Amino acid sequence: MSNFEERLLSALKQDMAGRSATDPADAGIGLAPVARGPRWRRGYGLAAAAAGVAAVAATTVTIGGGLGGAAFAVTTDPDGSVGVRIDDFRDADGLEAALRRKGISAVVDYLPSGQTCRQPRGKAARHSGKLTTGLTMGADGSLGFTIEQGRIAKGDTLVLTVSAGGTDKAPVSSALEIITGPVAPCHPVPLPALPPPGGNDDDRGPSLNEQQGTATDPPGTTTSQEG
Repeated sequence: MSNFEERLLSALKQDMAGRSATDPADAGIGLAPVARGPRWRRGYGLAAAAAGVAAVAATTVTIGGGLGGAAFAVTTDPDGSVGVRIDDFRDADGLEAALRRKGISAVVDYLPSGQTCRQPRGKAARHSGKLTTGLTMGADGSLGFTIEQGRIAKGDTLVLTVSAGGTDKAPVSSALEIITGPVAPCHPVPLPALPPPGGNDDDRGPSLNEQQGTATDPPGTTTSQEG
């Protein structure tokens, strides 16, 4: 065996000894060890990160409310619809700005309990005679609604009016409408009392009465009032 062959054999033995020390599973195997966990874990981590980015892109969330905590959340779903959830009835300007960033012109007014804005606020937009964007009230007193993509046309404004007993209390009355053209400023007026449902004045606790397109409301208006 030549000196070169001896040096080559010695180098191979040292290399194999070093590999066996770092990876016991490869001891006694005359083949270079295959990379295991680290490369797989790195690929898995990249895939998981990509999946996370895709999920965020599918649904985006805007939370507002300033130093007092989150007052509202605005979400955009994959179908383009925009969802709004209001937990504290404050920061109306912040909610307007959040909707504006979604391409929705909005006017939001929060009033003390027993007050609402004088009607009409402007020319009601007509969408097949009804406004499908309805208000829902959660068991925790939160208020929510969903705006379908394309529901608010260019030149139209979503107008939300809420009469609340406090920033963190359930609303006494709320109204949601779409106005075409200019929207009049809110002039507070007393909230009209609703008659008992069905004319029955027995005490069955608070109820949520919803009216759509009634004789006293402009077309395209959704109102709700606890009586």
